[in-house]
Amino acid sequence: MFEYAAFNPYNSSPEALAGELTKKSAEGWEVVSIVPTTDGRYCAFLRRATNTSTVSQNTNTDMTSNAISSGTNNHEVPAAWYADPSSRFELRYWNGKEWTEHVARAGQQFTDPPVA
Repeated sequence: MFEYAAFNPYNSSPEALAGELTKKSAEGWEVVSIVPTTDGRYCAFLRRATNTSTVSQNTNTDMTSNAISSGTNNHEVPAAWYADPSSRFELRYWNGKEWTEHVARAGQQFTDPPVA
């Protein structure tokens, strides 16, 4: 079983992204896909085998998604990829104010209207 994450650093020139992904690989992450974002940056989809230490990270991501979904502290949750609260995809993009139609599964990006 794998844990998936989207890595979207603010300063992601190809050179800077390569350096950051090298650091991530030392933590056990492997690159599934790298895609350009709508704002001209890059987003890398990563995965690693799950184990005891990654369970707490998954729980934190789920807690962040739940906080967003319930409307708790939305203004404090940064724009990023989080677990899809509708569970239709692995990840959904939170733009800092609301869920967007941008979703991902197994490193592939799709669009899917958020559930109201």
